[in-house]
Amino acid sequence: MKKLTPEEKATFVTRPMQKQGIVRTMLMNMKLGEIMLIESHEWKWKSATPAYLCRRVEEKTKWKFVCEKALQPKAGWLITRVE
Repeated sequence: MKKLTPEEKATFVTRPMQKQGIVRTMLMNMKLGEIMLIESHEWKWKSATPAYLCRRVEEKTKWKFVCEKALQPKAGWLITRVE
């Protein structure tokens, strides 16, 4: 166990102490203008795409995301935080 400085803490991706998936955690930690690639093998939901999760985060925050499907086979989705 060790103490951290605020700069060291900023290097960690964190999530609240509750049940929350890794993709949602990454969305909540995105900065304005950042782009994230979610590869097909990382997405386990069969009934929804990452766009669904983006819309849920937009409802809870004032952020906006652009979700796009990559056309390369098995590439996945590109998510950009625009607001």
